Formats: sequence, C-alpha cells, structure tokens
Amino acid sequence: MRNKFTVLATIALGMLAFSTGAMGAEEVQGGSFMDLAKDGSFMEIIILLVSIAGFALALQAMVSMRAHLLRPPELANELLNCVQEGNLDAAVEAAQSDGSMLGTVAFATLSNAQYGKEAMESAMADTGEVEANKLLNKIGVLNLIAAIAPMLGLTGTTIGMIKTFAVIAVKADAVTASDMAKGIAVALICTFLGLMVAIPLLCVGFFLKAKVTQIVLEIANDCNEMIRVVTSGETTQEA
Repeated sequence: MRNKFTVLATIALGMLAFSTGAMGAEEVQGGSFMDLAKDGSFMEIIILLVSIAGFALALQAMVSMRAHLLRPPELANELLNCVQEGNLDAAVEAAQSDGSMLGTVAFATLSNAQYGKEAMESAMADTGEVEANKLLNKIGVLNLIAAIAPMLGLTGTTIGMIKTFAVIAVKADAVTASDMAKGIAVALICTFLGLMVAIPLLCVGFFLKAKVTQIVLEIANDCNEMIRVVTSGETTQEA
C-alpha cells in the first residue's frame, strides 16, 4: 500500500507540474500560454492558490495516514500479548502511551474492561467513530477542493466568453476569427486548470478513504480480539 501512495503522489505532482509547466512552455496563436492566462484576470490566480492548498493537504494526508502510523503492528502485537498474559494494566499503559489511532481506541476499550463486554464494545465503537471522522474530515476537505476547482474553472470560462462576445459587440461586422479565438482560448485555459486540479485530488481522496476504511476495520478486529480474550478469560496464566 505504501508503494501505491507513492505512485499516487508522483502522479498528482506530475499532473501539477504538467499544468504549470505548460503555462510557460506552450505557445499558442496570439501569444504564449502565460500571456493568455494573464488575460483571464484573477481566476487563474485563485485556481493556482486553490491548487497549492489542495496538493499541500493531499501530501500531508498521505504522510500522516500511513498504515504503520495509524496502526503500529508492534503495538497491536504487544497489546494482544499483554491481554493474553492477563496483564491488563500493562496493556492499558501501552495503549495510553501511544498516540496512534490504535492506541487511542484500544485505551478506551481496555479502560472499560471492569464494566463488561458491552461497555468495552460501546467504548470501542464511539472512540473509533470519533477518530475515523477526524481522518475523513481531512479527506472531505480534499474532496471539497476537488469539487470547487472545476467550478472556478467554469467561472473563468464564463469570463472569457463574456470578453469574447464583448469584442464581437464592439467590432460588429469588423470582428475577425483571431479576435474571437483569443477570448475562447482564455476561457478554455480556466477549464483546463480547474480539471488539472480536480482530477488528481479526487483520485487521492478516493484512495485515502479506502485506506482509512481498511485501517479502521483492522483496528476494530484487534480490539474485538482483545475483548474476546478479556471477557472469556482465555489467558495464559489461567491455562
């Protein structure tokens, strides 16, 4: 899975580099890509700022939502071993001292061991939902930016078309194809930039959500196994 996220990050950054590099390298009739972008007024600047925020959040999320950070395998093994040995206090201490999602959910679960199985399951479900929502909210921000970017591009497209028709209205019968083409090119640039921001962010958001869902299920399985051992009394000391 780490390789998948690395590839995904490379694709996202590559698409961003392609969109920004094209602005300085591509030449179109009537001037460079950058010259036409400048004619699009403030919309390209807004889309650029949105893209910077979106890709920064995407990279931060891909780094912070790695599986070994949310669910450290060594912690999962330590907790289960402590519970199987009947050393519940050591398990609670290990979970409390770990700042991962697994540690937080396991601590809430094991802290309610004295109140029975239902209390442990309820604590696990409630804490797990809270922690999962924190991660999903970050993904929701990425999805929001991905949804806004094409709308900003469409706004810029509308501005470009308005300018095109304004030229037609002023020049009337004297308008030429080149007069119209420049305004249409400016309009399409906004659409292009909006899509170049939205597409990779949508991909990142989809894979992050799938990753979080998988990790949440694994943590739930870990905690359910600890609940089973605690409530059934299956410890090595008693064996």
